[in-house]
Amino acid sequence: MALKQPREAPLIADSFYERIDEKTYVSTWSTAGPWGPKAQHAGPPSALLSTQMMNDHHRPDFHPARVTFELLGQIPVDDLTVRTSVEHSTHRTDLLSGTLLHHDRAVAIARMWRYKAAPSALDRVREPRLQQDGLAFDDSVAPSAPLVLAFDESVTPPVPLELTSHTDGYISAMEWRFAESEPFTTFGPGKAWVRPRIPLILGEPDTPFGRLMLIADSCWSIARRIDMMKHFAINTEITVHCHRLPESDWLRLDGTTVASPGGAAVSHATMGDRSDDCAFVLQSMFVA
Repeated sequence: MALKQPREAPLIADSFYERIDEKTYVSTWSTAGPWGPKAQHAGPPSALLSTQMMNDHHRPDFHPARVTFELLGQIPVDDLTVRTSVEHSTHRTDLLSGTLLHHDRAVAIARMWRYKAAPSALDRVREPRLQQDGLAFDDSVAPSAPLVLAFDESVTPPVPLELTSHTDGYISAMEWRFAESEPFTTFGPGKAWVRPRIPLILGEPDTPFGRLMLIADSCWSIARRIDMMKHFAINTEITVHCHRLPESDWLRLDGTTVASPGGAAVSHATMGDRSDDCAFVLQSMFVA
Protein backbone atom coordinates (compact mmCIF):
# COMPACT_ATOMS: atom_id res chain seq x y z
CA MET A 1 0.00 0.00 0.00
CA ALA A 2 1.40 3.41 -0.97
CA LEU A 3 2.01 5.99 1.73
CA LYS A 4 -0.95 8.37 1.79
CA GLN A 5 -0.46 12.06 2.39
CA PRO A 6 -2.01 13.02 5.74
CA ARG A 7 -4.37 15.96 5.70
CA GLU A 8 -2.07 18.14 7.79
CA ALA A 9 1.21 16.75 6.38
CA PRO A 10 3.81 18.95 4.69
CA LEU A 11 3.84 18.93 0.92
CA ILE A 12 7.08 16.96 0.83
CA ALA A 13 7.56 13.37 2.02
CA ASP A 14 10.77 12.16 3.67
CA SER A 15 11.82 10.39 0.45
CA PHE A 16 10.46 9.34 -2.92
CA TYR A 17 10.47 5.65 -1.92
CA GLU A 18 10.76 3.47 1.17
CA ARG A 19 12.26 0.02 0.84
CA ILE A 20 10.14 -2.99 1.82
CA ASP A 21 12.68 -5.63 0.78
CA GLU A 22 15.45 -6.10 -1.79
CA LYS A 23 13.09 -5.75 -4.75
CA THR A 24 9.98 -3.94 -3.46
CA TYR A 25 9.38 -0.30 -2.61
CA VAL A 26 6.61 1.86 -1.20
CA SER A 27 5.98 4.97 -3.31
CA THR A 28 5.36 8.17 -1.37
CA TRP A 29 3.10 11.00 -2.52
CA SER A 30 6.19 12.96 -3.56
CA THR A 31 6.56 10.70 -6.61
CA ALA A 32 3.29 12.04 -8.08
CA GLY A 33 3.53 14.04 -11.30
CA PRO A 34 1.65 17.13 -12.48
CA TRP A 35 -1.19 15.03 -13.92
CA GLY A 36 -2.60 14.15 -10.50
CA PRO A 37 -1.86 12.48 -7.15
CA LYS A 38 -2.26 8.88 -8.37
CA ALA A 39 0.29 8.77 -11.23
CA GLN A 40 4.04 9.13 -10.83
CA HIS A 41 6.31 11.58 -12.55
CA ALA A 42 8.78 9.55 -14.63
CA GLY A 43 11.80 11.00 -12.82
CA PRO A 44 11.63 8.95 -9.58
CA PRO A 45 10.84 5.55 -11.16
CA SER A 46 13.49 5.94 -13.88
CA ALA A 47 16.03 6.78 -11.17
CA LEU A 48 14.86 3.84 -9.05
CA LEU A 49 15.11 1.31 -11.87
CA SER A 50 18.49 2.61 -13.08
CA THR A 51 19.91 2.55 -9.55
CA GLN A 52 18.62 -0.99 -8.96
CA MET A 53 20.18 -2.24 -12.21
CA MET A 54 23.57 -0.86 -11.21
CA ASN A 55 23.34 -2.11 -7.62
CA ASP A 56 22.13 -5.59 -8.53
CA HIS A 57 24.95 -6.05 -11.04
CA HIS A 58 27.73 -4.00 -9.52
CA ARG A 59 30.90 -3.92 -11.56
CA PRO A 60 33.79 -1.70 -10.44
CA ASP A 61 35.26 0.74 -12.96
CA PHE A 62 32.30 0.48 -15.31
CA HIS A 63 30.45 3.60 -16.48
CA PRO A 64 26.69 3.91 -17.24
CA ALA A 65 26.90 5.27 -20.79
CA ARG A 66 23.30 5.10 -21.97
CA VAL A 67 19.90 4.36 -20.45
CA THR A 68 16.54 4.22 -22.19
CA PHE A 69 13.51 4.15 -19.89
CA GLU A 70 10.27 3.11 -21.61
CA LEU A 71 6.92 4.06 -20.10
CA LEU A 72 4.26 1.41 -20.75
CA GLY A 73 1.49 3.52 -19.22
CA GLN A 74 0.84 5.37 -16.01
CA ILE A 75 2.98 4.30 -13.06
CA PRO A 76 0.70 4.27 -9.99
CA VAL A 77 1.70 5.87 -6.70
CA ASP A 78 1.71 2.49 -5.02
CA ASP A 79 4.02 -0.40 -4.15
CA LEU A 80 6.43 -1.29 -6.97
CA THR A 81 8.62 -4.32 -7.61
CA VAL A 82 11.88 -4.16 -9.55
CA ARG A 83 13.41 -6.99 -11.58
CA THR A 84 16.80 -6.72 -13.30
CA SER A 85 19.05 -8.92 -15.41
CA VAL A 86 22.23 -8.93 -17.50
CA GLU A 87 21.38 -9.46 -21.17
CA HIS A 88 24.92 -9.35 -22.52
CA SER A 89 28.34 -9.05 -20.92
CA THR A 90 31.98 -8.96 -22.03
CA HIS A 91 35.15 -7.81 -20.34
CA ARG A 92 34.48 -4.32 -21.77
CA THR A 93 30.69 -3.88 -21.99
CA ASP A 94 27.44 -4.84 -20.26
CA LEU A 95 23.86 -4.59 -21.45
CA LEU A 96 21.56 -4.52 -18.42
CA SER A 97 17.78 -4.60 -18.40
CA GLY A 98 15.14 -3.89 -15.82
CA THR A 99 11.39 -4.04 -15.37
CA LEU A 100 9.20 -2.08 -12.98
CA LEU A 101 6.08 -3.96 -11.94
CA HIS A 102 2.83 -3.00 -10.23
CA HIS A 103 0.86 -6.04 -9.05
CA ASP A 104 2.87 -8.24 -11.48
CA ARG A 105 2.05 -5.96 -14.41
CA ALA A 106 4.99 -4.29 -16.16
CA VAL A 107 4.59 -0.49 -16.09
CA ALA A 108 8.10 0.42 -17.32
CA ILE A 109 11.16 -1.25 -18.80
CA ALA A 110 14.72 -0.05 -19.19
CA ARG A 111 18.00 -0.98 -20.82
CA MET A 112 21.44 0.28 -19.89
CA TRP A 113 24.69 0.07 -21.81
CA ARG A 114 27.57 0.12 -19.36
CA TYR A 115 31.19 0.37 -20.50
CA LYS A 116 34.55 -0.15 -18.91
CA ALA A 117 35.60 3.40 -17.97
CA ALA A 118 37.63 5.26 -20.58
CA PRO A 119 41.38 5.58 -19.83
CA SER A 120 42.46 8.61 -17.80
CA ALA A 121 44.89 9.50 -20.61
CA LEU A 122 41.98 10.18 -22.99
CA ASP A 123 41.92 13.81 -24.19
CA ARG A 124 38.94 15.80 -22.93
CA VAL A 125 36.75 16.75 -25.92
CA ARG A 126 33.74 19.05 -25.87
CA GLU A 127 31.50 20.71 -28.46
CA PRO A 128 32.50 24.42 -28.46
CA ARG A 129 28.99 25.73 -29.09
CA LEU A 130 27.71 23.94 -25.98
CA GLN A 131 30.44 25.09 -23.64
CA GLN A 132 29.60 27.21 -20.63
CA ASP A 133 31.64 30.13 -19.33
CA GLY A 134 31.79 28.96 -15.73
CA LEU A 135 28.14 28.67 -14.72
CA ALA A 136 26.71 31.07 -17.29
CA PHE A 137 25.25 30.08 -20.64
CA ASP A 138 27.41 30.83 -23.66
CA ASP A 139 26.35 33.69 -25.96
CA SER A 140 26.33 31.30 -28.91
CA VAL A 141 23.37 29.41 -27.42
CA ALA A 142 20.05 30.81 -28.64
CA PRO A 143 18.83 32.89 -25.68
CA SER A 144 15.59 32.98 -23.79
CA ALA A 145 15.70 36.18 -21.77
CA PRO A 146 17.56 36.77 -19.59
CA LEU A 147 20.49 35.26 -21.49
CA VAL A 148 22.71 34.39 -18.54
CA LEU A 149 21.64 31.89 -15.91
CA ALA A 150 24.31 31.73 -13.23
CA PHE A 151 24.24 29.59 -10.12
CA ASP A 152 23.69 31.68 -6.98
CA GLU A 153 23.30 29.88 -3.67
CA SER A 154 22.12 33.05 -1.96
CA VAL A 155 18.94 33.30 -4.03
CA THR A 156 16.06 30.86 -4.34
CA PRO A 157 13.31 32.37 -6.54
CA PRO A 158 9.90 30.97 -5.65
CA VAL A 159 8.31 28.73 -8.27
CA PRO A 160 4.63 29.53 -8.96
CA LEU A 161 3.46 25.99 -8.38
CA GLU A 162 -0.15 26.99 -8.81
CA LEU A 163 0.53 27.04 -12.55
CA THR A 164 0.53 23.25 -12.63
CA SER A 165 -2.41 20.94 -12.02
CA HIS A 166 -0.86 18.95 -9.14
CA THR A 167 1.82 20.49 -6.97
CA ASP A 168 2.11 18.26 -3.91
CA GLY A 169 4.29 15.63 -5.56
CA TYR A 170 7.52 15.69 -7.56
CA ILE A 171 7.36 19.41 -8.35
CA SER A 172 7.39 20.36 -4.67
CA ALA A 173 10.00 17.70 -3.84
CA MET A 174 12.51 19.31 -6.21
CA GLU A 175 14.15 22.73 -5.90
CA TRP A 176 14.08 24.78 -9.09
CA ARG A 177 16.01 27.88 -10.14
CA PHE A 178 15.01 29.38 -13.46
CA ALA A 179 16.23 32.08 -15.79
CA GLU A 180 12.63 32.83 -16.75
CA SER A 181 10.44 35.02 -14.59
CA GLU A 182 7.48 32.64 -15.08
CA PRO A 183 8.89 29.09 -14.95
CA PHE A 184 6.93 26.25 -16.53
CA THR A 185 4.91 28.77 -18.55
CA THR A 186 7.54 30.39 -20.78
CA PHE A 187 7.58 29.05 -24.34
CA GLY A 188 10.87 28.35 -26.07
CA PRO A 189 14.23 26.93 -25.06
CA GLY A 190 14.46 26.64 -21.29
CA LYS A 191 17.20 26.67 -18.68
CA ALA A 192 17.03 25.63 -15.04
CA TRP A 193 19.07 24.44 -12.11
CA VAL A 194 17.38 21.55 -10.31
CA ARG A 195 18.12 19.41 -7.27
CA PRO A 196 16.07 17.04 -5.08
CA ARG A 197 15.01 18.14 -1.62
CA ILE A 198 14.65 14.53 -0.44
CA PRO A 199 16.53 11.26 -1.05
CA LEU A 200 15.41 8.75 -3.66
CA ILE A 201 15.17 5.91 -1.09
CA LEU A 202 14.68 6.56 2.61
CA GLY A 203 17.86 5.98 4.63
CA GLU A 204 20.03 5.26 1.59
CA PRO A 205 22.55 7.61 -0.04
CA ASP A 206 21.76 8.98 -3.48
CA THR A 207 24.10 8.16 -6.34
CA PRO A 208 25.32 10.62 -9.01
CA PHE A 209 23.66 8.66 -11.80
CA GLY A 210 20.45 8.32 -9.80
CA ARG A 211 20.28 12.12 -9.42
CA LEU A 212 20.86 12.50 -13.15
CA MET A 213 17.94 10.21 -13.98
CA LEU A 214 15.73 11.80 -11.33
CA ILE A 215 15.99 15.14 -13.16
CA ALA A 216 16.27 14.06 -16.82
CA ASP A 217 12.52 13.63 -17.38
CA SER A 218 12.00 17.34 -16.65
CA CYS A 219 13.65 18.14 -19.98
CA TRP A 220 10.46 18.94 -21.89
CA SER A 221 8.84 20.66 -18.91
CA ILE A 222 11.47 23.42 -18.87
CA ALA A 223 11.69 23.58 -22.68
CA ARG A 224 8.02 23.77 -23.58
CA ARG A 225 7.21 24.90 -27.11
CA ILE A 226 3.85 23.16 -27.56
CA ASP A 227 0.70 25.00 -26.50
CA MET A 228 -0.86 22.63 -23.98
CA MET A 229 -4.14 24.54 -24.18
CA LYS A 230 -4.44 23.38 -27.79
CA HIS A 231 -2.65 20.02 -27.75
CA PHE A 232 -2.03 17.06 -25.49
CA ALA A 233 1.67 16.17 -25.40
CA ILE A 234 3.50 13.56 -23.34
CA ASN A 235 6.73 11.63 -23.60
CA THR A 236 6.72 7.83 -23.68
CA GLU A 237 10.45 7.38 -23.04
CA ILE A 238 13.60 8.99 -21.68
CA THR A 239 17.01 8.36 -23.21
CA VAL A 240 20.09 9.62 -21.39
CA HIS A 241 23.61 9.49 -22.85
CA CYS A 242 26.11 10.13 -20.05
CA HIS A 243 29.78 10.82 -20.80
CA ARG A 244 30.72 11.56 -17.17
CA LEU A 245 29.01 11.35 -13.80
CA PRO A 246 27.87 14.63 -12.21
CA GLU A 247 29.79 15.82 -9.16
CA SER A 248 27.21 18.00 -7.39
CA ASP A 249 23.59 17.75 -6.29
CA TRP A 250 22.57 20.79 -8.37
CA LEU A 251 22.21 19.86 -12.04
CA ARG A 252 21.60 22.15 -14.99
CA LEU A 253 19.09 21.51 -17.78
CA ASP A 254 19.45 23.50 -21.01
CA GLY A 255 16.84 22.23 -23.42
CA THR A 256 14.45 22.83 -26.27
CA THR A 257 11.65 21.04 -28.14
CA VAL A 258 10.98 20.54 -31.84
CA ALA A 259 7.68 19.40 -33.37
CA SER A 260 6.44 18.58 -36.88
CA PRO A 261 2.85 18.40 -38.18
CA GLY A 262 2.08 14.86 -39.26
CA GLY A 263 4.97 13.54 -37.18
CA ALA A 264 5.85 13.90 -33.51
CA ALA A 265 7.81 16.08 -31.11
CA VAL A 266 11.27 15.64 -29.63
CA SER A 267 12.65 17.37 -26.56
CA HIS A 268 16.39 17.40 -26.02
CA ALA A 269 18.68 18.92 -23.42
CA THR A 270 22.24 19.18 -22.25
CA MET A 271 22.73 18.35 -18.57
CA GLY A 272 25.64 19.48 -16.45
CA ASP A 273 26.84 20.29 -12.98
CA ARG A 274 28.57 23.40 -11.61
CA SER A 275 31.69 22.89 -13.69
CA ASP A 276 30.84 21.25 -17.01
CA ASP A 277 28.28 19.34 -19.07
CA CYS A 278 27.93 15.63 -18.36
CA ALA A 279 25.00 14.16 -20.30
CA PHE A 280 22.47 14.56 -23.10
CA VAL A 281 18.74 13.82 -22.81
CA LEU A 282 16.31 12.91 -25.60
CA GLN A 283 12.55 12.43 -25.22
CA SER A 284 10.22 11.41 -28.06
CA MET A 285 6.77 12.85 -27.50
CA PHE A 286 3.27 11.88 -28.58
CA VAL A 287 1.19 14.93 -29.59
CA ALA A 288 -2.57 15.02 -30.20
